[in-house]
Amino acid sequence: MKKIIAIAILFATLTSCSILSELTALSKCEFSFHSAQDPVLAGIDVMRIQNYSDLTFLDGQRLVSNILQKRLPFGITANVEVRNPGVVTAALNYIEWIAFIDDVQISTGRIEQRVEIPGNGGTALVPIRIESDLFEYLQGDNPKTMLNFALNLVDAGGQPTRLSMKIKPSVYVGSTLVPYPDYFTISKSFSSGN
Repeated sequence: MKKIIAIAILFATLTSCSILSELTALSKCEFSFHSAQDPVLAGIDVMRIQNYSDLTFLDGQRLVSNILQKRLPFGITANVEVRNPGVVTAALNYIEWIAFIDDVQISTGRIEQRVEIPGNGGTALVPIRIESDLFEYLQGDNPKTMLNFALNLVDAGGQPTRLSMKIKPSVYVGSTLVPYPDYFTISKSFSSGN
């Protein structure tokens, strides 16, 4: 029985050391936007739109219908790259995030997913799906301005648009979720011709 208890204590100590080293390694990781994909505006795949003339009659009907209903559902997946410059594998279990377009908060959320980032410059991608009703944030603007706002995210509009996120990762230490000390911001600008 004493051997079993000693083995259990040794295992718990080694596991705790491993988790603490993951937490320390996480604090050295660098977060950045890798890419944005699957942008959808009012049910329209925005990736196929290069300018307003690419909108079909059905697309136009969808947009007008949504705007008349005072809604403009928008979604995009932000692929966040985590780079680990240290030698020890880093890990995270949970991310809280706040998304902004041109400094206007459009969505918040959290994902619970274990992600391990290998050391020595290793990277991992964390896909974060952002969903929002742009109409809430763009009231007063005309429909063409609202559409341009979304099209800029895929380099199809006329004015630069900046997508930014405040991110706060956390890692489990035992059964306790230990958060990063504070949110940090990552951003990416989208503009035609880039």
